[in-house]
This record gives sequence, structure tokens and C-alpha cells, in this order.
Amino acid sequence: MTATTAAGEPSAVTDIAPLSPGQERLFDAEFVLPDGSWPTPGTPTRLRPIDSGAIRIDGPLDVAALRRAVTALVARQSALRTTFRRRPDGAPVQLVTNRAPDPMSLGALDLAAGQQFPTAEELLRHAPARLVDPRHDLLFRVHLLRLDQERHVLLLQVHHAVSDGWSIGVLYRDLSELYNAARAGRDADLPAIPRSFAAHSRQMCAERGGPEEQRQLAYWRRRLAPPLPGHRAEPQADGLSPVDVEPVLVPADLVRSLRETAATSAQRGGVAGPFLAALALVLHRVDGERDVRIGMMISNRARPGAEHLIGYFVNTAVIRLHVDPTMTAGDLVAQANTAVTEAIEHQALPIQDLYQNLCDTGALGPGPLYRVTLALNTMRTTSLTLDGLHCQDIDLERVGPRRAPTSIEQRWVLDEHAGHLAGTLTWRTDTATRPAIAATLTGLDQALRAVTHPRTTLADITATLPTPRPEAR
Repeated sequence: MTATTAAGEPSAVTDIAPLSPGQERLFDAEFVLPDGSWPTPGTPTRLRPIDSGAIRIDGPLDVAALRRAVTALVARQSALRTTFRRRPDGAPVQLVTNRAPDPMSLGALDLAAGQQFPTAEELLRHAPARLVDPRHDLLFRVHLLRLDQERHVLLLQVHHAVSDGWSIGVLYRDLSELYNAARAGRDADLPAIPRSFAAHSRQMCAERGGPEEQRQLAYWRRRLAPPLPGHRAEPQADGLSPVDVEPVLVPADLVRSLRETAATSAQRGGVAGPFLAALALVLHRVDGERDVRIGMMISNRARPGAEHLIGYFVNTAVIRLHVDPTMTAGDLVAQANTAVTEAIEHQALPIQDLYQNLCDTGALGPGPLYRVTLALNTMRTTSLTLDGLHCQDIDLERVGPRRAPTSIEQRWVLDEHAGHLAGTLTWRTDTATRPAIAATLTGLDQALRAVTHPRTTLADITATLPTPRPEAR
């Protein structure tokens, strides 16, 4: 099997591996056609656009050192040199090449008179095209915009087919150290990478159905017993649902309180437990359900060396919480902490394998396991750290109506920055109105603050929360 660069030049393939279970889920949901085939090249697909991030850089940037750093990053992280194919037998595979075209491009942006800084819309207009075909397009791109001699914007684009939330933290760490080393003329001080992402993908696929997966499957079947009713799921006929996006911010003082609450609960944990407890209260307030299930994104990086790799490892764990109005906030937080701790201990079972088993054995009714997902990314807490420069992330959140291949009603994605949590709530517009989502966000803020008071009963907390109505507009 051969590969080509974006310019059409041949590039030697150094490794061929099956898709990781996470990549398999992604391609099945967003790329594969309803009949199971792959679209012909150039045919529009449901695959989400490449993710874009932006960093403002103030100071005397060494552009040559940055280019060397980007080149070294691509050489170090093989996932950034990966494309995807199907074998003649139809099996999807990822191809790792020995080199990739230079992903870094340069540009300039002339600001209007009196304009201090470009808007997010202007920055995205100057970014390379965001729609990609994973069979031949670059899945990692860097575009440097020069505003003036000591003001730049670095646009980073990496596709979720080769990256996850944890990976972005690795990317920032590696790129920062590689730039600082290139500028100082020294070797980069980075941990060794003994195995590639492709090698980990092979291992994950080889373990499917094995003893460890069976052990984890037994845990999840106990955790999710008795038989579960399926949640309502009514995607459009074309598999796409209309969605919109709202910004979410949890201030630093509240995040500190949540951490303190987790540390003093009966079952200690991080900020995920209190956050899940609060979100469960909001969902309970909407529909009155006491059996609340949330799909939590989990890093799935327990294998040695995986923590230093860019790649799509992420799995989904089902966090099942019982909301009893007579319980206290402390009880619910302890329950959530236990659920998170046990999920981490049983994180390797691919969620699609669990779902299939539950369906085959009649343990799950029609519909998905959960209708709300949560991703809390705490791997990257700062921007790039480039010597002699001040770097600051720029919010490029994508707002406005669009369509996405999902039957999930709400997707919460939050990253930790300078002590606070910031991100987005993506919601299906055919399941809720904008006022209902505004009430949901208000209710979450109130519930987050309420769960920091462990003796308060859940009945008292939910009585004060707004009641978002889930009806479609």
C-alpha cells in the first residue's frame, strides 16, 4: 500500500495498523455510508471539520525555530503522519508514512485602522480549509499569521481522527519544548515514546474479546443491571440532527470549591465527581428521572507510554447515578466519585462492545445508553509556553445553527484554563428551545454551587433550580 503527500509526491508507508476502537466508532458514525461502504473520494460526508485552535503570541517570535519545532513534532508523533484507507478486503486501516509535507504555512493579516486585534471570524477566514478527507488530506496543520513585527497568531488544526482532548495537552507540551530547544540550540527534553499510536491500536484490537475485556464486561453488566430502558433517540432520516452551541464557563473560585468538596467526600475524587453530581441534578429537574445516565469521555491511556502520545485513545464510560430527593449533596457527590473511580478502573472496554452486548442479551431497551455526554479535559491547563514570549489562547468556539451526526441531545466539552473550566454545550435544537438551554446553564451554575454544601438535601437543591422545558421549537 502506498501513500502520497498533499502535493501528490510518493511517501513511504512505515506502518499499517487497524483503527483503534475509538477511531472505529468515529468512522462508523461520521464517515461510513449507511450500506457500510466508504464514500468515493470527493463525496461529501458527515465527518466533522478539522478542529481549529488559536494562540496569540506577543514578543519577538523566532519563526525559523517555530518551523523546526513543527517539523520535529510531526517526526516525533506518528499520528500526525497518518492517513486512512480500506484494504481490498474492506478492512479499514491507518497508514503511517515516513514523512509528511510541511504542515506549516505563513500569512499576514492587515488590521483595519484602529483595530486592536482580529475577531474570531476573521481568524477562521484566514485558516486553511476545515473540511478534510482523511484518505489524503493533511490532518495536522499549522498556520502562522503575522499582525506586526511582535504580534502573531498561531492557528493549530488537528483532526479528531488522530487526536483527542488529552492529545491537545501533549501537543502543547511537545511543541513548546521543541521550540524552546530549537531556539536555544539544544536537544529537546521530552519523554521517550517507546511505542507508536499505531502499535497501541494493534494491541487494543488484539485484546478485544479477551480475558481482560470479559472481566470488564462483567463489571459493566453488574453496574448497569437491572435491564435499562433505552433513552429517546429520534435523529433525522439522513442521520444528521440540527444542533447549536452555547459557551459554558465555570469560574476559578467555583472550581476550587468543587475540588475541595471532592477531597472531603466519603469517596475522594477530582472535579469530575461534583460536576457529574450537579449535572445529574439538572437532568433530574428536567424530566424527573431518578436513574440518570451520562456518557463521560475517558482518556483510556492506562497502557505504559500512552500518556505521551497524540492519538485517538478516548473511550466513553457510562456514569449511572441514582438521584433520591432524601439524599444529601454529599451522598450524591460520593456516589459520583465512586462511579468515576470505578469507570477509570474499567475504562478499556470499548463502549460499542458494551452496547452491543447489552442489546444482544436484552439488557437494554431501544435507543442509546445515554442522551448526554461530558468531556472534562484537565491535561492542558496553560497555553503554549514559549521562551521570551507571552502566549494566550483565543476562543474560536463555533456558534450558530449547524447539523451534526448525533443522536445525543447534549454534549458538554470543558477544558481547564488558569483554574477555570471553559467550553461549550452542543445541543440538539429539535429537543430543546434556546430559553430551555439558557435555563439549563443557569441551573447548572446553581447546582454546582449547591453540591459544595454536603449537608443540603437534594430535594432542597432541585426545588430552587429552574425547570427547562425540553420541547422542540
